[in-house]
Amino acid sequence: MLSLVTPDSEQLGRWLRQAGIQHYICDQCHGLHISQLQGRDGVLDSRLFVEGEGLLMSTELEIQPSRLFDVQAMVPRFNMEYPNLKIFLDVNDDSLPRLVACDLLLGRSGVTFEQFLNFLQLTVDTSVQLLEECQNMSCLYVGDDDIADPAGSLH
Repeated sequence: MLSLVTPDSEQLGRWLRQAGIQHYICDQCHGLHISQLQGRDGVLDSRLFVEGEGLLMSTELEIQPSRLFDVQAMVPRFNMEYPNLKIFLDVNDDSLPRLVACDLLLGRSGVTFEQFLNFLQLTVDTSVQLLEECQNMSCLYVGDDDIADPAGSLH
């Protein structure tokens, strides 16, 4: 008999440890950071959140500002090619542009450990495919070498 659980952050941590998936909680947010994606070049954040309707997995890729229009033109194709992900651009004045990929596992009525693992693995796999495609397009910001500061450093 499969038991349905309405997971909280502690339950997710137990399930992640049970599955051998490395993760951590930072002091900046309430999400569980997934190390498999978090440590890859171009990935700003990859986090799992408990939300009112279920579990939200979100991965943010930093985009080179000079490639923003190219990536914006690719977003509709990305959304068709990766149907389990909702992919959109997040652009604001305080940071580099980001390509955000999210997936939601509805679970207000509960989920099983197996459903959680299937959701997480599918989301991680498709996020990795999106990341690799963006790397092949050379549109990700991966360090200080990608953007030159014409005014020099003020520090």
